[in-house]
Amino acid sequence: MLFRRLDATFGKLERRTLAFSPGLNVIEAPNEAGKSTLTALLRVMLYGLSTRERGALADKNRFTPWSGAPMQGSLELNTEAFGDVTIRRDTARANAPMGRFSATYTGIGEEVAALTAADCGETLLGVSREVYERSAFIRQSGLAVDSDAELERRIAALVGTGEEGSSYTEAAAALKKQLNARRANARSGTIPTLEREIEADEAALRELRALRVDQAAAEAELAELREAERRIRAELAIHEQADRQKQYLDREQAKHDAEAAEREARVFRKTLADTGVPPREVLEESKIRLHTAAEQGRELKAAEDAQQEAETALHAFDDAKKPYALPEALFLGGFLVCLAAFLGILALRSRAAYWLLPIAAVLAVLFLLFDRNRRKAARQRGELETALREAEALRRERKREYDKVLSLVYAVVPAGDISGANTYVYENLARYDMLAQRESEAQSKRSSYENTPRPEIADLPAAPIARPAQSPESLRGELERTLARRAEAQSRADRAAGQLQGLGDPGEREAALADKQERLTRTREEYDAVALAMTALDEANTELQKRFSPELGRRAAEYFGALTGGKYDAVLLDRTFRALATETGDSAARDVALLSRGAADQLYLAVRLAICDMVLPEDRHIPLVLDDAFTSFDDTRCESSLELLLRIAQTRQVLLLSCQHREAAFLKGRANVTLLSL
Repeated sequence: MLFRRLDATFGKLERRTLAFSPGLNVIEAPNEAGKSTLTALLRVMLYGLSTRERGALADKNRFTPWSGAPMQGSLELNTEAFGDVTIRRDTARANAPMGRFSATYTGIGEEVAALTAADCGETLLGVSREVYERSAFIRQSGLAVDSDAELERRIAALVGTGEEGSSYTEAAAALKKQLNARRANARSGTIPTLEREIEADEAALRELRALRVDQAAAEAELAELREAERRIRAELAIHEQADRQKQYLDREQAKHDAEAAEREARVFRKTLADTGVPPREVLEESKIRLHTAAEQGRELKAAEDAQQEAETALHAFDDAKKPYALPEALFLGGFLVCLAAFLGILALRSRAAYWLLPIAAVLAVLFLLFDRNRRKAARQRGELETALREAEALRRERKREYDKVLSLVYAVVPAGDISGANTYVYENLARYDMLAQRESEAQSKRSSYENTPRPEIADLPAAPIARPAQSPESLRGELERTLARRAEAQSRADRAAGQLQGLGDPGEREAALADKQERLTRTREEYDAVALAMTALDEANTELQKRFSPELGRRAAEYFGALTGGKYDAVLLDRTFRALATETGDSAARDVALLSRGAADQLYLAVRLAICDMVLPEDRHIPLVLDDAFTSFDDTRCESSLELLLRIAQTRQVLLLSCQHREAAFLKGRANVTLLSL
């Protein structure tokens, strides 16, 4: 048998699909990703979901879909007896999760009559749920053999010694009595009678069944379309409500913004008034006067500089002419002395007087030269004095104009100098600009608020409304298509209902048939169970008592030796499945409790594989499922275990679920291996 494909809405698995292949399938997923959920779903698909369990840990509660969707699954298998089969279990009623069952030939849709919800797994696998779970179905942390389980109790009884004979005799007598009580002849027996009645009811329902299928499909589609219409209209209503809420919130926000802006402008204007700031017109006029004062200040500075330059030029001229005053007097005095001497000597009629004439002439010439320079210097000094007086007059005029403008500014601006006045004027003009801007913003916001439409707010919630992901335009288009499909589905449902009404009430017929089928199934199960128990006891008494326990130990030893590289060559099991292993070359057996965790898990894996070989039907090749079975193995143990699984996968499909990457890394590129990710 092969698992082909699994579709799941189960626990945290939401519409997940896995396609399996023959051989070894490695399904890699981290912890909490749903590996154990996947294995639980495989078991449920085969043997059903128990609804009798109670409490939070019951499977029906543990594996409720996280999304809130109905629990459902589909499993495609390839079987020796029926070929390709698709098993579906889903939820029709909330109090019966996975209660609806169907088994059809894959790709055809025809029902497999031999498979029912109650015995599907046992029919396909040839073993009960308890046997499968304790042999080929190894869940997480479940390698160790549970001695209280049905399979282990049965095997312990089969391989035991001592009181086995007496217990067999007592059990055989009790089983024979039960078998005789249920045996029936062909005319009056319960089983033949129920079979005939069921055959008649099935013939009567054959026509109704086809109509019911058509009606159910139409009604299911109709219900789905009604729900889709309800959802679409609800989402459109949410969009409309969200639009109105947005309009309301936008209008309220606009009102709040307008009031806040107006209040801020009023406070700002009051602040200007309270601080004694002159009106804007006065500040603007002062600004112009300050510009004028600045120009006049520059002209005053130029006049002051011109006066300073004139004074400097005059002082420099005076300083330059001082050295020439003494030589001019000396030359004048020398000339007069020489002239007097010349006249005196000439009066004495002395020839020496003629020598004084050139000297006197030279001195006279020098005096005339110095005198001409003096007059020129006097003229130049007069020009410098005139320029200085003009510069002083211009400076005084500029100063008078400058002071006049400043006096007008200081009359309205509380500042002690022109820099402070400039700062005061420009800062307060900027404040008036800011006030104008705020008043303009306030007016704009008030206009925006008054022009915003007023929505109806009677049914609006206080909390923000979350919009659906789909747009209103898309929803309206989907609604139109849904209404058209709904009308078509309603027509089909009405047509099928009319035909069924003419053929009678199918519910009563199906209820009666279901009751008879349940009684027949229960009676057959009781009969088969008693017969199987008697057969098992007979075989146990004649064959298994002598063969099973040694054979189980021998096969387990073969597997354990392969897993440990030949380190151990013998395995012993007692009635409670307490295992002992013997190292190669050693005569003493070691209890499993004395082995390391990894070695102990390898030993229990070997026992599990041996039980599979001996208990499971050989011709059905039942798949082996392992969920994180190698977590306690080191890399060497893991590789030897994978090599063993590769060998087993030649004849039996193997599903290995792991939270680690090393299995996939080791098996990458190997033949008959499929790597999957959950």
